[in-house]
Amino acid sequence: MLIAEMNAGWRTARQASSRPVASAWERIPECNAALASAWDDGRPVEIEAGDDWSGVTARDQSLNDRWALATPLDSAAAEFGFALVPPKDLGVVGAWDHSIRPADWRVTVAYNPAPAAKDASTSPRYQRVDEYGPRYDAALEVERSLYVPGNGPLVFNFGGERYTPSSTPTVFFDFRYVPSARVIQPVDSGAVLHWRPARQAMLSMQLPWGRGRPLDPVPTDIEYPDYEGPITIIVPPPAEPDILETYMIANSVSLVVLPDRIPLDATGIRTGLDIDSFAWTLTANLFGRSSLALVRPDASGPKEVELTINGHCWVFIIERYSGVGKLADERYTITGVSQTQLLAKPYAPARSQSNTAPINAQQAAEFELQYTDFTLNWDAWNAGPPDWTLPEGAFSYAEKTPMQVIAELAETVGGIVSPSRDARALTVLPRYRAPVWQWSSAIMDRIIPADIVSSWGSEWQPQPEWNSCYVSGTNHGVSVNVRRAGTAGDEPAPDVYSDWLTGEQAGRARGIAELCKGGNQEIVTLDLPLLPEQTAPGLVTPGQLCEMRDIEDTWRGLCLATEITADGIGASRVKQTLKLERHHREGA
Repeated sequence: MLIAEMNAGWRTARQASSRPVASAWERIPECNAALASAWDDGRPVEIEAGDDWSGVTARDQSLNDRWALATPLDSAAAEFGFALVPPKDLGVVGAWDHSIRPADWRVTVAYNPAPAAKDASTSPRYQRVDEYGPRYDAALEVERSLYVPGNGPLVFNFGGERYTPSSTPTVFFDFRYVPSARVIQPVDSGAVLHWRPARQAMLSMQLPWGRGRPLDPVPTDIEYPDYEGPITIIVPPPAEPDILETYMIANSVSLVVLPDRIPLDATGIRTGLDIDSFAWTLTANLFGRSSLALVRPDASGPKEVELTINGHCWVFIIERYSGVGKLADERYTITGVSQTQLLAKPYAPARSQSNTAPINAQQAAEFELQYTDFTLNWDAWNAGPPDWTLPEGAFSYAEKTPMQVIAELAETVGGIVSPSRDARALTVLPRYRAPVWQWSSAIMDRIIPADIVSSWGSEWQPQPEWNSCYVSGTNHGVSVNVRRAGTAGDEPAPDVYSDWLTGEQAGRARGIAELCKGGNQEIVTLDLPLLPEQTAPGLVTPGQLCEMRDIEDTWRGLCLATEITADGIGASRVKQTLKLERHHREGA
């Protein structure tokens, strides 16, 4: 076994190379001068590629920064907006500075004129007068100023001339009279004017029977020198309808929102009026909420829509709506009335009044429309019903709207209120333009042939054959017993009492209307197309007399109600339904 022992010691390591190694913190040798740090000065060859923060080269001096002064070559250019105004603009003076020129000083004085010196000490013009002092008598003052010779030892006699002393008198007298200073006094300050109602003169000369009833149908008030007989107007008969084998009607229906005239998507349109109503009604179905939003009332009030069917136009106010819906299907129903509803509840307020002077019924009806844009048509001379006088205190009511008052006035005299379709107007018409027993000779308003009637129906409604009626006022007025001429008057109708029935002609017209309601009669329902207004018979309204040319016979009746239905808008099916009151008596 060979054992070798080796020993080693620790000492400083020998430099492997005598070449010095530069420390990282020492200066870079000359051979690395081109790789100098970025923070040292650049070599001259890199002057053109200098740092952004270095100075601009000489060739860029004309492109100085905009905040520096402009070069001389730009001196003619306009200065910046923040520089001084050039000398050529120094003459323009700003409106708010104090550089007013002397020539303009006189202009400023006009807005602050100083009072003249002569008016600076002007005293008040009006002073208090002597209201309660003793009365000044001007006649007594004149009497005191006159000299009256007396009976004393010294008496002057002027011989009717003015006393004038000599130029150098030893003694002279002064007869001047100087009135004492006084304050003026008011004249007639104690006079008081009393205003009272004017005294009515010649009350006994009033005609108690009112206006006379013309015997001629329609007087013309034309005087002919060679003719002394009555002059009457021949009322033209109604237009004759065309009788055709086939009727082809292109219906046109539109429903728009006013005033922008936005069309509505509607169906099931229905409008109508009966003889006892004072406003047309409208019902229609709308599809979707977008259509309902166009007619829904807002803060400005209800919306208005215009309905046009075959040239006949109506304007309605949308009062209410209702809706039903299910998945992907919503339907809304709207209800509207014509504009005359604005004179009734809930739009018009109820009021009370009593007349303090005699007034005519027509004037009373027009007074209800005062301060409104509604107009009243009441032809009392030709179309009727007649007008009459309401004495003082007779025309009184409590808590009634204007439409209630007008409708009651019309009913008092046997009339109806016919509303306008598209305007703010209403007309008072007699319910029976001619008595029932005179329909055979009366001029009709419409002629309806059986050829255009698509369906019909009837209902028998017999009434007693009345031939007399007792009509009377209550607290005021007259009592009239209306009897049909040529009868004994032994079948009286129920008595009629009205507070406003104060005229003989009014009582006569009301009695005729009550007698026309009696007798054997039936209500006939007819369905016919709604023809344009230029084509007979056109639109038939309640209150018009119609001649029905049936297949077997021709009869006449009074239109009680009208209803127009349309399936939708555009080209749709349109139907007009009439209710006629037909009387089965002699002369009807």
